[in-house]
Amino acid sequence: MPFVTDAEGPESINESGTAATVGKTAITLRDISYIIKIEEAYGNARATATIALVSLVNEAIEREVAQKHGVFITQEEIISYRKYVDENTKAPEILRKVKLAFGEDESSYEQIYLAPKVLNRKLRYFYSRNHELLKSERKLIEKAHSLVVSGKTFQEAAERSGLRYSSFEIGDKEVTIPPALQKYIAQDEKTMLGPMVSILETLSIGDIYKNIVEDDYAYRVIRLKGRNGNKYSVEAIGVRKRPFDDWFKAQSAKIRIRILDNELQSEIVSKYPNVWWVRKWCEK
Repeated sequence: MPFVTDAEGPESINESGTAATVGKTAITLRDISYIIKIEEAYGNARATATIALVSLVNEAIEREVAQKHGVFITQEEIISYRKYVDENTKAPEILRKVKLAFGEDESSYEQIYLAPKVLNRKLRYFYSRNHELLKSERKLIEKAHSLVVSGKTFQEAAERSGLRYSSFEIGDKEVTIPPALQKYIAQDEKTMLGPMVSILETLSIGDIYKNIVEDDYAYRVIRLKGRNGNKYSVEAIGVRKRPFDDWFKAQSAKIRIRILDNELQSEIVSKYPNVWWVRKWCEK
């Protein structure tokens, strides 16, 4: 969302106060000044316009990708998240300083400080639950599910589908995975196994769960092998979803980025030469 500005800046920035454009999003001098003040509220007294602009470009890229796929933030979501931040912040003094930086500009506080955090979570969820974007992984796990339902063992189904077979124990709040398998399972995936307990509680020993189990990181077919108190012995076939960052970068590459101030552009090229959008759109 572009913001109107009355801030003054280098003469090379156009009269509207726009310092950069990312797709259809305009980044203004006022936006940059707010980011600098936020950094100062967090104790970073060395924040510069260059750092602020890079941060704003990254957030604008995410907003452009989200809008392209119909992912938007509602005012209700902003209000809800604002209340959550107010009630749960672990650094109330910093939050107070952040709010003071925006003064009475409530709209900018919401759009610059709150909205990016909400949008990031919403876009990641959109991607992780989009079967069309993940259709190759979905096709593989559906094949595996059909095979085990037809009577194939989990090992056979995994082999025929080209997927990973695993057997592990899972409890209410912890997961025990054999050391030999741990290197194949990302830490985030381990922490996501917890909610599987609610599914296992509905199964009898030997049952194959009728649906594909899905979380942010993977698809799985599962069978309950045994139960000992609150411990469940499970065998599973799993396929990792294509990482969000890979998909996001591919989408981001299609968005045009223009830095309208030559001095800021030169500083960005000098200080951030390895950032992909700097290499593509800023280097001459």
